[in-house]
Amino acid sequence: MNVEITGRHVVITPAIRAYVLKRLRKFSKILGDDISFHVIIGVEKERQTAEILLKSKLLDLTGKVQTDDMYNSIVRVIEKLERQALKQKSKIIDGKRQRAKSRSMAAAMGEVERAVRAQAPKNNGIHEEEAQRKPMVVEEAVAELNHSDYPFVVFRNSESGAVNVLYRRKDGTLGLIHA
Repeated sequence: MNVEITGRHVVITPAIRAYVLKRLRKFSKILGDDISFHVIIGVEKERQTAEILLKSKLLDLTGKVQTDDMYNSIVRVIEKLERQALKQKSKIIDGKRQRAKSRSMAAAMGEVERAVRAQAPKNNGIHEEEAQRKPMVVEEAVAELNHSDYPFVVFRNSESGAVNVLYRRKDGTLGLIHA
């Protein structure tokens, strides 16, 4: 954190310098340690002004406040900059979240398109799907057929190692084809 304090028509006392440095510490929590401040304190007749220029990696902010009391001017300008910094940082974070969300949505849409292309008929009019690859016993295949919308299940029998087809017959019973 780099702080430069300039006084216009006023001498910068160690008390003012310590007060400003103490109040500016909170910005390192918000924006990190790589921050540069230029604090300009001025006095014109009865008006006490405090102006702060903040520069960081993320953003550049400026605030200026004029009151009757120097310390009050410093506090109010720091509060003003803090509101600006929090608002800008939340915009940056929200933008990153929106981009991440849109990327994940695009990836999901890409998967949906691939699934639609996989289910779309090929040029020869044959509809292709992949069968389940894990071996099953006949009881598991019956359970799979009961939960499926398809009239048959093709599976590799774990007992014999052969490819079998379990299907629902027109009379409601089940048929098993050994291949």
